[in-house]
Amino acid sequence: MWDRDDEDLEEDLDWDEDVEDDEDSEHASFVCEDCDYRWDESQEEDMDTGMHVCPMCGSVNVTQL
Repeated sequence: MWDRDDEDLEEDLDWDEDVEDDEDSEHASFVCEDCDYRWDESQEEDMDTGMHVCPMCGSVNVTQL
């Protein structure tokens, strides 16, 4: 019926592990009060300055959702 070799199965298993790693990392959602752009970013990215800049318009008038 299905003709898959072990190598294909291993690739599928590796992919599932990668998805689990992404789910474990914490993300925060933000909205720009000036242009209403919304995005998600990793919690690790904002640890440097603690200040967020809108990637669309460059405003610092950003709120975490």
